[in-house]
Amino acid sequence: MVVIRDPFPRLVEKFGKEIVDLIYRYSEIIGYSVDQDDDLKIEFNPDRPDLFSFPTLVKQIKIYYYGEVEIRRSQSEDENIKVSVSQGSRSIRPYFSAFTADGSSIGSYFDDLIDYQETLHSTIGKNRLKVAIGIHDAEKTGTMIHYRTVSRSVRMETYDGFSGTVDEVLRNHEKGKMYGSLLPDVGRVVAITDEDGEILSLPPVVNSYRSRIDQNTKKFFVDITGTDLNSVKHAHYLLSNFFSSLRYRVRMPNITGIPASEKSSIAAFDYRSIRPRRKNIDRYLGGFLEDEEIIVHLRKMGYVAEPGSPEIVVYVPGYRVDVMGEMDVIEDIMKAKGIENIQEKEIYIGKFGKPIYKNEIKNVIRDVMIGLGFQEVMTFVLTSSVYAEGYTGGVKLLNPKSDDYSVMRDKIYPNLIDLIARNKKHPLPQKIFEIGEKMADGKQISALSCVIADTRSEFSTAKSYLQAFLSRFVKGDLIIEESDVYGAIEGRSGYIKIGNKRIGKIGEIHPEILERFSLTVPVSFFEVDLDRILSIER
Repeated sequence: MVVIRDPFPRLVEKFGKEIVDLIYRYSEIIGYSVDQDDDLKIEFNPDRPDLFSFPTLVKQIKIYYYGEVEIRRSQSEDENIKVSVSQGSRSIRPYFSAFTADGSSIGSYFDDLIDYQETLHSTIGKNRLKVAIGIHDAEKTGTMIHYRTVSRSVRMETYDGFSGTVDEVLRNHEKGKMYGSLLPDVGRVVAITDEDGEILSLPPVVNSYRSRIDQNTKKFFVDITGTDLNSVKHAHYLLSNFFSSLRYRVRMPNITGIPASEKSSIAAFDYRSIRPRRKNIDRYLGGFLEDEEIIVHLRKMGYVAEPGSPEIVVYVPGYRVDVMGEMDVIEDIMKAKGIENIQEKEIYIGKFGKPIYKNEIKNVIRDVMIGLGFQEVMTFVLTSSVYAEGYTGGVKLLNPKSDDYSVMRDKIYPNLIDLIARNKKHPLPQKIFEIGEKMADGKQISALSCVIADTRSEFSTAKSYLQAFLSRFVKGDLIIEESDVYGAIEGRSGYIKIGNKRIGKIGEIHPEILERFSLTVPVSFFEVDLDRILSIER
């Protein structure tokens, strides 16, 4: 959950009593909680980062209740500022974006800006690992800006007056201690500099005094660096939306040194088009709605919507990073219409159900594994591309919200190893299993995966539990066909066979993999295909 707060009198002074009262009413539409004592405190679900500041929340309230729709199909170019990106910087923090925002003095919204910047750092930025945002006074940066690498011996002065070399800043400054570990331990680090080579910021750590902003700043230069393109893209539009909420003019500088595909990816995200299908709108909203009514609802939620043939065309603003497809759009139509205004329908169930045989077998398998001393767990079917080496699942997400959930898993045991790593402070042995789904060449497979972490967990440990499990379900001799298995030690891994049928894999995890997960005890595993087990004579 994300919480924002501000003294009630200050909010009334900034936005007016009528708007502050609407904050309560709007909570019933969006689904956030409001609490008031001396401060007005709002608690959000994490799915709407565009609302995590009072200025951006008020903008959406005005769109919903007053129809103040701001149509801007693209951000124009700021010809006065140029940015050069070096290849060296891309090898450390590879993704870069920037924009300028100019208007009146930031004034009383200064604290809102800083708070929103830090909220984005901690949420979509994953504490600056994926995204770091630098905000500068554009009247102090000069017109030529460089994103490049600098030596650790170069001197700088941080925004709060700490002077020293880059290395001293990383070792001794408060922000350096917090975020310096995000930079590789090499002789050069990434920096934003002016045309004379003076450091403006040290992503993802700290800004310099040279371009420090204050309440009198009128024109801003914002740099966004990161390790994940989607996160950089999202931060770009979320923060530019903050400035546009305050009537600032937002423009893109002329950036050179990054691939055209990255530029177009960022540009195309703003007002991307989605065509929700009429049959799905009618299905989920309980009946037929006229196109005109649908368009009104969509515009109240901040979309640009136009009649189309056969579907309405919806243009999604870049700051709506939560919208991934037509179901998100239909959900917003429902919110604008009001759930209380959707007609109930009786659900007709024409048949009586009975247990699926495979599910009954899964319940028996659970009992067996628990009897062997294992604990059942459940992990996500979507997993990280880090585990995709030699990937054979055949299903990857085209538009993942995070690289941590970007492929449909083709093996379960890496998830279980990750879970053990997160619980390594618990007593040994740790024996866990999961009955879940995975993909193989685009086909869905039910599998049992078991992982054992103990001071003496080795190949023979996993094999003994495998034998105990199989003795309950299949006839025939167990054969281990030696083979290389992802993440396992060569010579201590292989395919599991009953007769001439392969049913799974077994192995002892390689020390390099254990080190990657910061595990200090041996780990062994086996994973079997339940459909193949059920096809063997029992």
